[in-house]
Amino acid sequence: MLQNVYNLEFPPHVNELNIGGYVFRRSSDYSDAFGKMQHLVNSSGSEHKTVVQTGSHQITATVEIPDVEQQAVLMWADQEPKRILDVLLLLSIFTGRNVFVKNWEEDEGVAILQDHRQHHFGGELILSLPTESRWRHRHEGTLHTEKEIQGKPLWDYDQLNIGFEKGLNNVLDLISSKDWQKTYEGGYFLFLYRQAIQRQILETSFIVSWSIWEHLFTLHNKNWLDESSIQKMGGKEKITFVYNKYLGSPSQVSSEIEPLAKARNRIIHYGIKPTGTDNDSMERFVRMTERLMAIILGLRPSYVLDGVERLRKTLNGRL
Repeated sequence: MLQNVYNLEFPPHVNELNIGGYVFRRSSDYSDAFGKMQHLVNSSGSEHKTVVQTGSHQITATVEIPDVEQQAVLMWADQEPKRILDVLLLLSIFTGRNVFVKNWEEDEGVAILQDHRQHHFGGELILSLPTESRWRHRHEGTLHTEKEIQGKPLWDYDQLNIGFEKGLNNVLDLISSKDWQKTYEGGYFLFLYRQAIQRQILETSFIVSWSIWEHLFTLHNKNWLDESSIQKMGGKEKITFVYNKYLGSPSQVSSEIEPLAKARNRIIHYGIKPTGTDNDSMERFVRMTERLMAIILGLRPSYVLDGVERLRKTLNGRL
């Protein structure tokens, strides 16, 4: 069975993706549909040109649904979820757009509730996927390694990142494993993460990210702390524990955790952050959440965007 897919952006020159046994293929009008989605920059350096525009939902692919589907491993999305929902969730958080299937008929009058806009956050997780290049001959269609095309005219080849498909399948295998499922109790925080990276006010992304960290603290400590003790423990201590477990020494961020904890409490109880709270520190916390997700999903976290931000601040300080 074939179903249409909204908003799936393929890696340049990649026409087909097999993720978890679901085969996604570009739609026949992919180039036109891709051009009608939201784009935030003007670009002419990739396979398709982009123009800054609001855009809209677009059917960019079809997916071949197996006759017999496995049950989803992320059991939070539906009453009887199938594995396609796991795959769509991963595609959404690793492409920066909300990817979903069209599983209704035209005459049903369905109103699409998903946001068509590109995600505001999530870039560091996306960049954490390893890349692996192959070169496809434009006329023969054959795939080659970089070594095999040395000395040949590069204009005869298109570069493909086959690491995207491999990386997503590795992530899917990991979250499907018994150990991962037992440790993270079904991975509900991945749904929270998808909400945290949506285009919205910073306070919302920050609070949802904070909830993810506290949720992870509970998963790792509920066997020896009762519910009352967990609820009474301060957020600063919980964030420090998770940071120390996954990202490094808490001394590296200790000076930032206290004001972030105050910002969290102020937003929760009064709906607005404290006067003087640095937006950049709240953004960095969301970026740290992206790195946290990368580690939990078996990837090496990228620090590219954080490095760009530090460089910007350094340059601004010298001007």
